[in-house]
Amino acid sequence: MHSRIGENTSVTGAAFDPGQSFDVEAFARGYGGVTASSLSAGALLYRQGEPADAMYYLQDGQIQISVVSSQGKEGILGVLGPGSFSGEGCFIRNRIRVSTATCITDCRVVRLERASVVRALRENPAIAELFVVVALTKFVQMRESLISQHFDSSEKRLARALILLAQHGGAGATRIIRSLDQEGLAQMIGTTRSRVNHFMNKFRRLRYIDYEGNVIFVHDSLSDAALGEDEWGLSAERMAAAR
Repeated sequence: MHSRIGENTSVTGAAFDPGQSFDVEAFARGYGGVTASSLSAGALLYRQGEPADAMYYLQDGQIQISVVSSQGKEGILGVLGPGSFSGEGCFIRNRIRVSTATCITDCRVVRLERASVVRALRENPAIAELFVVVALTKFVQMRESLISQHFDSSEKRLARALILLAQHGGAGATRIIRSLDQEGLAQMIGTTRSRVNHFMNKFRRLRYIDYEGNVIFVHDSLSDAALGEDEWGLSAERMAAAR
């Protein structure tokens, strides 16, 4: 059983266990500023350009993070699954949201007010360590995504995106990505919908995936192929972490 971060216990001096979960009830008792909500698919958590006055913890469902350029072009940065945090930019004073968070499935979300989180960070080393790990993990993921964007082919980027997204789809040999169409995948990896369609058909012929409408079934064979063939250009560390 995983331990739960939220009580006033210190883990200073010990290695952080990434399997530890965030104890919402303990956080609420200790610091307040917690609001739990059930949201329907399509609901907005926050919009780009709004003041960043809180962060969010996703208990169930999936959230899409997107941005719109000054020219009106939209891009999807990623999809978050259960156990993820979003909106960490609220830690910076007078911060404005630089992205939009939208529920792409029905979600259970916990809003954590900025003042409560800042207080917890100052008083509880365990919570401070948790959020440091969360921030560093996102930084590493963004760096790897940028490297992939520059050096990998669009086929490799699509494979990597499918494997990473599938980790939110449950356990087993087949994992499910819901409510993300080929246009969304094209925005995520920086290519055209026609190229995504071509590679998706190829992956399906090779029995790496199946799909029906906006539901994609990702089989372990996609990870196995990426791990076993150097031509994919995907590191074993990244693929193992995504499984």
